[in-house]
Amino acid sequence: MSIMPHYLLTALAMAVVIPAHARADDKTPTREELASVKEAARELDREVESLQDILAESDGEKERTVYRLADAVLTDVEGFQKSLKPEISRDRLYKAFDELDRKLQGLLKAVKELGPEQRLLRRPAVKVRSATDHLHYAVSVGDTSESRTKQVLERQTQGLVDAARDLDKTAGYSLGVVPGRAVLAGDLHKLAEATEQFHKGLAAGQDRAQLRKEFVAVNEAWERAIQGMRNLKAGDHVHLLRAAGRFDRLHERVYRLLGIEGERPQLIIRT
Repeated sequence: MSIMPHYLLTALAMAVVIPAHARADDKTPTREELASVKEAARELDREVESLQDILAESDGEKERTVYRLADAVLTDVEGFQKSLKPEISRDRLYKAFDELDRKLQGLLKAVKELGPEQRLLRRPAVKVRSATDHLHYAVSVGDTSESRTKQVLERQTQGLVDAARDLDKTAGYSLGVVPGRAVLAGDLHKLAEATEQFHKGLAAGQDRAQLRKEFVAVNEAWERAIQGMRNLKAGDHVHLLRAAGRFDRLHERVYRLLGIEGERPQLIIRT
């Protein structure tokens, strides 16, 4: 019997799809929308703190400077959380997020400038970026204006690229020594390539119709990967399947944002 694992159900439950009937002129987010923003802010707080914990293990002066920057960002995240009152307007919510986002982008730039020798910071930095984009998504739910939808699509596509790269890298570790899994590992690598190609089209300014055509390659690659993962047991490849669950969540968001009709390839794990 095929069932969806608990962690994937949780991921999908958090992925609030922007409803087609929502009004862009709503001045105040609904209680449910605000609850999603609060949860996303808590997730961001955890990821920034995790990054700071790793920085604390370094002795260099540059690393200490970035550590203090991360500490200031944590203060800003707390301030953002305190601003999430029931009466907050959408305009004020956007302004609060934009202010926080500038600080977060500054932190991520500072981490990158530490250089390639700080490899242990790469994954935590990607997680901070992903959590920031998740917060942006939660803040934007309910606004179906073209400009906001474009922003969300751009950031969620970057998240999809990050998730595909992570899945490809994880497959190299998880499947590299498993007999008969070379095809699946190859399919996941092709998925990462297709996702990056789609991202290039988006960055080049392709219109929505062309992007839907470009996304066909991502769907096909994801469907092949899903077929290859059907016989993987959740207990044998936990990390890989969690990475696949993150990709699946982001794939659904981009799929819906593009306005693609019909059923999409969906990950279901056999236990």
